[in-house]
Amino acid sequence: MNSSIKKILVPIDLTEFSEAAISNAVSMAKLLNAEVFLIHVLAVNDYYFSIVPEMRTLLPSITEIEVSVKKRMEELQANVTKQSGITPNVFVTTGNIETEIIDFSKKKKIDLILMGTHGASGYKELFIGSNAQRVVSLSDIPVLTMQNGIQKPEFKNILLPIDNSLHSREKLNIVMVIANLFGAIIHLLGLPDSDKKEDLDKFNIKMKSIGEIITAEKLSFKASIVDGDNIAKAALAYAKENKCDLIAVNTGHESKITGIFPGLFAQQIVNHSTIPVLSIKHTEGHYDITTPGFGIG
Repeated sequence: MNSSIKKILVPIDLTEFSEAAISNAVSMAKLLNAEVFLIHVLAVNDYYFSIVPEMRTLLPSITEIEVSVKKRMEELQANVTKQSGITPNVFVTTGNIETEIIDFSKKKKIDLILMGTHGASGYKELFIGSNAQRVVSLSDIPVLTMQNGIQKPEFKNILLPIDNSLHSREKLNIVMVIANLFGAIIHLLGLPDSDKKEDLDKFNIKMKSIGEIITAEKLSFKASIVDGDNIAKAALAYAKENKCDLIAVNTGHESKITGIFPGLFAQQIVNHSTIPVLSIKHTEGHYDITTPGFGIG
C-alpha cells in the first residue's frame, strides 16, 4: 500500500511548543519517506502601522524582524538535521496567518498540514485557537492537529465516525493509509440520525460495505453503532472508553448535515482535545474512496 502523503507542512511559532510539532512531523516523514516544510508567518497587523511615526521608530522594522526570524529558522533547520537526519525546508512569510498557510500549501502542493496546539490562551493565539480552526475550515487537504505533550505519534486506535450523509466515508482512504503505517485498529463508529427500520437497514449496508473495503486492505477494524440525543458526546465517550488516539472528522459536511462536530464544538475539539484530530474537508472529487492513486492501491 503506497501513500501519496509526500509533503508535510508544519506551521510553527518559534516557541518551545513548536518542537513537539516538528518532532511529530519528522517521525511521520520517516515512515512516509516524505519531505517536511516548516513555515513561520509574521502576522503584521494594522496596529504596527497605526502608531505614531515617533513611536514606530523605536521598534524594529518589519525587515529587521524578518531577517532575525529567518536566522532563527535556519538555526532550527540545522538542529533538526543534526538530531533526525532529515533536513526540513524552511520559509518565512508575512501576512494573515491562515491565508499564508493555505496559499503556501497550494503553491507547494502539500499533502498534509500538521499543527501543534497548546490551548486558547495568551496575548495572541498563534497557530492555536481561532487560527487553527480557520486553517482546518479553509484547507482542502487534511489537517492533523496535535495537542502539545504528544512527543511521538503512535496511532494504534483510530476512531472513524460514520453518519448518514453521502460523503461521510470519504475519510476512509487517508485513515486506512495511517492505519497501515502504524498497524492500527480502525474503530468504525456508526452514528445514524434515524431509528426507522428502513433507514437503519440502509445504514447497516453502508457500514458493511466500509468494513469490506477495510478487510480487503488487510487492516483490522471494530464496528459499533451508537445512538442518543447527542451523538457527538457518544462518539467522544467511545473514544475515551476505547483509548482511541486519533479521531478523523470530515469538516466539510458533517457540521452542516448532522451536527456531529458543529461550529464551536469542532473548534473545541481542535483547540483543546488531548486526542489528535485529523480533519478532512469534503471537496467534490477529493479523497473519495473510489478515487485511485490517493494511497490505497
